[in-house]
This record gives sequence, structure tokens and C-alpha cells, in this order.
Amino acid sequence: MKNLKTIENKVRTILKKNEDARNDDMVLYLALCNLCLEDAGAMPLAEIMTQHKSLGLPSFESVSRTRRRLQEKHPELAGSRLVQKLRARGEKAYRRYARSD
Repeated sequence: MKNLKTIENKVRTILKKNEDARNDDMVLYLALCNLCLEDAGAMPLAEIMTQHKSLGLPSFESVSRTRRRLQEKHPELAGSRLVQKLRARGEKAYRRYARSD
């Protein structure tokens, strides 16, 4: 649980400062990697993605879930209206997919 609170604090800090990160989870994850790991931007993507645990980075999914939770609780950290609409449509499409055989 402590680790999740640490992720939450870092994601909150990024969302407050970086509007692009509010709209795009890849931008958010890059910002988090750069915050947590010196020279993350110089590392190959494959290395970051396959060795995130040994590098001390949270999983992409944990960051994405944390972003969704924070944006639900704190609307001022939400993405643009367009991104919010696109995410809502995507959620509806996923729900239909999940219910299908």
C-alpha cells in the first residue's frame, strides 16, 4: 500500500504541472520515468519496459490506474474535454466488448 501511495504522490505532482500528461498516459509514464530515474530518456524503451521492476519503476498499468483514480477524485487534474469524451467513448466500447462472447 505504501508503494501505491508513493506512485499516487508522484503522478499527482506530474498531473499538476504537465497538462500533456493529463491527456496521454504515455507522456505521463515518460514524465514519471524521468522523475524516478536519472537519464531515463536516454535509455532504450525496451530496456525500461522489460526491466521496470529492477529499475524501481512502477508498471505502466499502475500509473494509468492511478491517473484515472486521481482524475476521478480531482476534476481539476482531468484531461481536455476532447480527451474526456474520447475516453468515455472508449470505455463504452470496451464495456460492449467485455460483455460479448
